[in-house]
Amino acid sequence: MPLFHTRELDSHTLLGIWTLEEEPEELLHTLPPHFDAQQALAHTHPRRQREWLASRVLVYQLLQRFTAEPLPLLRDLTGKPLLQKEGLHLSITHSPSLAAVILSDRYEVGIDIEYISPKALRVADKFLTERERILTADDELKTCLYWSAKETLYKMYGKKQLVFKENLFVEPAQGAENNVLQGQVITDKFSKLYQIQHELLLGHVLTYSIDK
Repeated sequence: MPLFHTRELDSHTLLGIWTLEEEPEELLHTLPPHFDAQQALAHTHPRRQREWLASRVLVYQLLQRFTAEPLPLLRDLTGKPLLQKEGLHLSITHSPSLAAVILSDRYEVGIDIEYISPKALRVADKFLTERERILTADDELKTCLYWSAKETLYKMYGKKQLVFKENLFVEPAQGAENNVLQGQVITDKFSKLYQIQHELLLGHVLTYSIDK
């Protein structure tokens, strides 16, 4: 199994990374019997089925550390993945070559992974503020990082109707840590700061946040 690694971020939170090598049929057989993937796959683009399946396999691999219950993996009204057990929180992300999951039995969590490419630079004006454009300085890696950080913030907020350029803000964190960004979600009725951890991983940038 190409489980790249799992990491205990704290006593209540696990991070898992999966490298995509199997075919969809093999991943289907790896999922627990109570998980009905066929219906969901009917609404998933064929090019994304393998990464979608791998991320779900990874969810159930990590879930074994918290419970043996055969929990269904659902989605709430906003499309956010949801495990049907009070107190369990998860977030899922995937690319054509990697899947990542963060799972906690105490804290709200968010995660995102982005392949480092020039695409972020081409659309930077759609998601970066003027200050963030200065901070990223048209650097491909930094721009992908801020893009990923805003995706993680979006998942932490857990609701739709956010504009990345108007409601989500990222800047370097105060202090000596160079793998932490400070994020903020601001709407008419909501304002909250988050710490966003980040790292480079197999040509991708990975960001995640734990709301403690």
